[in-house]
Amino acid sequence: MIKEFAFGLAKRHYFQDASELSSWQKLANDTYMSLYDYDEYVAEYFAKHQKLAGFDGLVYIPDEFILDVDGNTIEEARKRTVGLTILLKDLDVPYKLYFSGRGFHVNIPQTSFRWKPDVNLHLKVKDSLTRAGIFEYADPAVTDKTRLIRINNTRNCKSGLYKVAIKEEWLFESVDVEVIKEYAKRPQPNNDIELEGSPVFDVLLRQDAKVQVKEKQEFSSNTARIPDPVYHTCIQRMLDSNEVGKRHTTALRIAAHLRWRYPEYVVYNVMEEWRQRVDRTDSRFTTEEMKKLVEGCYTGHNGKGYRWGCQDPIMDAHCSDMCSLYKTKKSTSVMEASEMEKTLVDFLINNINPVNLGKLYNQDFPIYPGEVVIVQAPPKSMKTMLLQNWVNSFKKETYFMEMEMSPRQIWSRFVMIENDWSEEQLLEHYKNSRNGMDKRFKWLTVDYNAPYANELEKRITMLPRRPEVVVVDHMGLFKSNHKDNNMKVEEVSQAIMEIAVKYGIIIFAVSEITKQAFHEGMNIASGKGSFRTAYNANKVLSVAPLKDSDGLIKMLHVKCEANRERENLDVKLSVNNVNIGVLE
Repeated sequence: MIKEFAFGLAKRHYFQDASELSSWQKLANDTYMSLYDYDEYVAEYFAKHQKLAGFDGLVYIPDEFILDVDGNTIEEARKRTVGLTILLKDLDVPYKLYFSGRGFHVNIPQTSFRWKPDVNLHLKVKDSLTRAGIFEYADPAVTDKTRLIRINNTRNCKSGLYKVAIKEEWLFESVDVEVIKEYAKRPQPNNDIELEGSPVFDVLLRQDAKVQVKEKQEFSSNTARIPDPVYHTCIQRMLDSNEVGKRHTTALRIAAHLRWRYPEYVVYNVMEEWRQRVDRTDSRFTTEEMKKLVEGCYTGHNGKGYRWGCQDPIMDAHCSDMCSLYKTKKSTSVMEASEMEKTLVDFLINNINPVNLGKLYNQDFPIYPGEVVIVQAPPKSMKTMLLQNWVNSFKKETYFMEMEMSPRQIWSRFVMIENDWSEEQLLEHYKNSRNGMDKRFKWLTVDYNAPYANELEKRITMLPRRPEVVVVDHMGLFKSNHKDNNMKVEEVSQAIMEIAVKYGIIIFAVSEITKQAFHEGMNIASGKGSFRTAYNANKVLSVAPLKDSDGLIKMLHVKCEANRERENLDVKLSVNNVNIGVLE
């Protein structure tokens, strides 16, 4: 069997035989493995797609399946683990206990499952464990198909503690949490007891909570396959709904939306597939009913057809502030408490994953979609190279606006950063006509032409794939009709802030600093232009270079000057050729 191994969440996709697990232990940094096992196809899939998103191969339950238990505190996680162990004992499922560095892991044997390899095995496992009540205590997110989980005897860099095997009596309140923490300050002996249990969880068939007339087809839950949430979010949500009592009114809105955009046969096919998914034995939704509803969307209002807009109560109930039409609604300028709470709930339940810049440096500094990060630095301080290191680590779909350097310089740097090469190694590679590096950068688009601020949105929306990250290097090089530099930069900062919010994009924008800041040191007021630039940013980072006696930059000090959230970033980075990393 094959497992994926990873050095932290940013350096994934090391595929090795599961028997090599011991060689990944006793490492003093965040080290992970895939929860599930795979066959050789997983490496073939990654080689072809350069990602695991949408992986369509077979999934295998490992020798020991790991249940993850977390809490706001170790004490809270310990109490939840006690509840889980009581449940497992009632189910006659044997287990091993581990402290994970912040919470607890509970390993149960493969033999506790009645299973066979399957493309959707992870969904079947999740359903079976849910029915058994396991996820009243454990985290269900860990059961995703390509989820990683911490390896035994590796260090949790956030807590500074190792994942270690523990005794069951340490779950009792009579044992102080500090005892566990002290024990986890270094690697400890493994628990090599072999677990053996009888099948308790039947995952050969996936059982839905509701019996459908037609079995619902299973689709990938991977985020790479979901539609862009900025386009007609209400329709997307209604397509996923199946609430009895609202199915007919919902069907009318969906069909009316499609009726004005697609041929009639497409509308009927989509609506019939939706009808089959929401039809139930105890509450029928017939083909004849659906045909009449769709026909009404064409013939209603004396043949003009039905239309519903954002103000319709049914559409509004499925609305989201992520939608590109959201700001056009009349009601959004003034919001009641319930509307603001709905906005927060939508954000939380959508499981929006941030880009955690701090994790690159063993800190915590998440940047969420819709946020603008201003990077301010003196001239010639390697800020472009630093940004290249960041986006190369993220490997998110990136639109890099570079208005200072040439394509040759930018590409050379990216290839050297990716491979940790010197200029001589780069020259040797291309001298021998060994191309193909472009396949590693399918996530990258670079624009070398300076736009006007009002052109930026059009450029982004015209890209074949909407970017997750945009880099603006730098704001002062935008074209503008303003003669005053302050007005020019303010116009650009306002434009990028609106685009980030509207399309849920993370934007890094480079800002020049004033001469006074250059001589006296940087703060939130250091960027050129008015204070409006800082107001339009969610986070402001300063980059201060330190040079050696030869005038060469040997270190960069990256510091957070302002953040609308609580996290901080303060790190000194070493400069090694084009690679910029944590100062040893």
